[in-house]
Amino acid sequence: MTTLAFNVAQLLREEIGAQRAYEFSEAALPLDDTLVLRDIDGHVRFLRSATGVVARITCSAVVRLVCVRSLEEFDQPVALTINEEMHSVVDVVTGVSLPKPVEEDPFFLTLAHMADIGTIIREYTLLELPLNPICEAYRDCPVCYTVQSDGMDGETDDDLIDKRFEALKAWSDTSSSG
Repeated sequence: MTTLAFNVAQLLREEIGAQRAYEFSEAALPLDDTLVLRDIDGHVRFLRSATGVVARITCSAVVRLVCVRSLEEFDQPVALTINEEMHSVVDVVTGVSLPKPVEEDPFFLTLAHMADIGTIIREYTLLELPLNPICEAYRDCPVCYTVQSDGMDGETDDDLIDKRFEALKAWSDTSSSG
């Protein structure tokens, strides 16, 4: 359980549709063994549902990534808007175990009726992060690398074209000029 947990026991005693809203701020939330979500600010609205609560989460944060082009670390902003149902595992009044929902990979409230939104934020952040992170300096540059090997110095782009593709380059030059 993370520190971003809210007690929804009283809300579970109310009618379907009842709501509670909270602001939250958290310094850090580990995402995995190396990544940490930092400076998390947001709000959550819990809506009583038939099987628990729906958490409507809006938050912003920052995660430190490594640029795949420059290999430098940079701060990647993250903004999330999440609507996720959290199911009760026990009835709040009787304490009787409730049946598991049919959905795949559901989120659950704890036995003490705590809604751990940190777990939801963690999972959605990992889905939101780019597979190949690129820092701001390299984001608008379509080709940000140069070929640096022996025998390539002083050659122009035309010198680097594979001879088998000369006809295609000639066709491309004539079609773009006409």
